[in-house]
Amino acid sequence: MDAWGVNDLEVIARPTFRQQTVHAFPGHGLCSSPRLSRLQNLKLGGCVIPHLLHEYHALTRLVLQDVAESPPAAYEGVFASCPQLQVVHLNSCLCGGRDMVMVVDAPSSQIREFVVDKCEIGSIWLRDLPNLERLASLGTHLFFESAAFPCLRQWSLARRHGVSLDGFRQHFRQHLELDLFLEDTPDITDLIIRFTGPDRWIVPSISPSVLVPNLRRLLVADVPSSWDVSWPRLLFETAPSLESFHIHIASCMEEPTPSEEIPWCPTKFRQHRLKEFVMAGFEATERQIYLVKFVMAVCTALRHVSMFKNGHARDKGHWEWEMVTQQHSWTEEEKDDTLKQIMGTASSTAAPVQLVLG
Repeated sequence: MDAWGVNDLEVIARPTFRQQTVHAFPGHGLCSSPRLSRLQNLKLGGCVIPHLLHEYHALTRLVLQDVAESPPAAYEGVFASCPQLQVVHLNSCLCGGRDMVMVVDAPSSQIREFVVDKCEIGSIWLRDLPNLERLASLGTHLFFESAAFPCLRQWSLARRHGVSLDGFRQHFRQHLELDLFLEDTPDITDLIIRFTGPDRWIVPSISPSVLVPNLRRLLVADVPSSWDVSWPRLLFETAPSLESFHIHIASCMEEPTPSEEIPWCPTKFRQHRLKEFVMAGFEATERQIYLVKFVMAVCTALRHVSMFKNGHARDKGHWEWEMVTQQHSWTEEEKDDTLKQIMGTASSTAAPVQLVLG
């Protein structure tokens, strides 16, 4: 590295059958003169976090994958002592057990993109990442303070709530309020939400208010067909600038935790930005039809409404997606009955809506 002026480096340590230990770097780190290194992109897998990462002044992108169990301080030091980093990904990393808390407090950080994906960490507490623009928290409990990332624009959030053990449920929380996730992120423009597990019921906040006034694109994925879908409607009402709303209804192998049905009260609310609404996994159930009718009734700029029985949301990276659908052969009677229930609810001020049933 010193002699060749390496810019990009990937080190993946794979234990052999006879030696199941992880790789540890020498005391001086990756090279003899880290301050003179040109290293910009570094990916490490199956090893421990090397020393002196903060001395690699050119390093802007760091990916840690399958990193051996390390104390929270080892990870915290990466954020606090490497202000030049702009991209950090933690994939399937270990951090001292499920009871440990990793605190990210880096007011001088230049990190713009942070991904934490299926890491065995008790929880991550974000206190200060002032330049963060893109966040993906997938399968890891993440908490943050109100002013932790004022520049956040794109967020992909996937969490499982509640566990089932030998047929018995252990409950962590009876309800999840929208405020827990959105009240401190008013400037996000793109949001992907995936909630799974038996305790995934969403209720409105006690004091409803506009939580995400700048949100433009929303995907709510992996919604069980047996789950009350009124909460996407409540979320929709908190995003007056929403232009594209996609929802994927997935079949569910588990019975959801019993919960009181959220009432759907008539509303005078009107949304003047939404142009596209897509639902995959459409079964023409009463609740699904009601959601489509609600969208058509309140959205004055709506142009395209698509409902597909067969389909799912496929990720394109962490913050992009596409709806993958297959045409279903509805009978003429099914199609006429479904369209008849929906078509009469379009907003009186809206232009003609292109309605697709596939």
